[in-house]
Amino acid sequence: MLGIFYWNNVYNQQIIESKDNAQVKRVVKLLKESKFRNQEQQSVVYGEHLIIEAGRNKLLKQVWVLKESYEKYYSLLSDCQCDIMVIPSTIMSKLNILDSIVDILGVINFVASTEFDNNADCLVLEHIQDPGNLGTILRAASASGIKQVVLSNNSVDIYNPKVLRASQGIQFNLVIFTNADISNILTNYQGQILAFTPHTENSLYEYDLTKPSAFIFGNEGQGLSDNILEQFTQQVKIPMLGNAESINLAMAATVAVFEMSRQRIYKKNERK
Repeated sequence: MLGIFYWNNVYNQQIIESKDNAQVKRVVKLLKESKFRNQEQQSVVYGEHLIIEAGRNKLLKQVWVLKESYEKYYSLLSDCQCDIMVIPSTIMSKLNILDSIVDILGVINFVASTEFDNNADCLVLEHIQDPGNLGTILRAASASGIKQVVLSNNSVDIYNPKVLRASQGIQFNLVIFTNADISNILTNYQGQILAFTPHTENSLYEYDLTKPSAFIFGNEGQGLSDNILEQFTQQVKIPMLGNAESINLAMAATVAVFEMSRQRIYKKNERK
């Protein structure tokens, strides 16, 4: 069957059968080591959807497909202008770090860097650790219209494959600054800067979020550091009527960005 597919001229295709192959070892290293990902400016995505999204954004470098699944993905592979690696289940198992069955993955290039926009909304995250939280937050940010996200040092790697899975490719269309010095990057920010903490009486709902805003959220367990709270004194919280002391970080960030979105939609409709 593979011989027929080769004859149909799918782009630069190889069969790899050894787990000791140098390219296999390289992908494993990309999966496991953040430092290596940053050095190579590449990462790994799982599944058809993320491969398609990476291709649309011209980030796709390689596709690795399970030999038995080749026919299922033939149309996708025919459209991929990149190297195609056909592998057995023994290698695919070695490349799968997720808790689900995988039969196709892609190696992608990082999104090109750009400059921080001091006049645009942004979401700033200090020491965030959970890949699922970050992926969810990126999706909420994009859905609310926020285009740029800032991550401090000691935060989960934005190109961690689990973050990529949780974000479902949304981050390919965001401007994301990693390993950032929050104080430094916000030095010349022209909008309002709101630091979220439960230790204040200021409600988010009392603020005008129709103007450019930067929302700063802290670590899942510890919240914002004392250093950040000392520097950014315009502090707010999301008021809660129930008995819960706090809500999940991703949920809190989602509430905040959609309150901003709600205010802007309301203001826009008022003008009609």
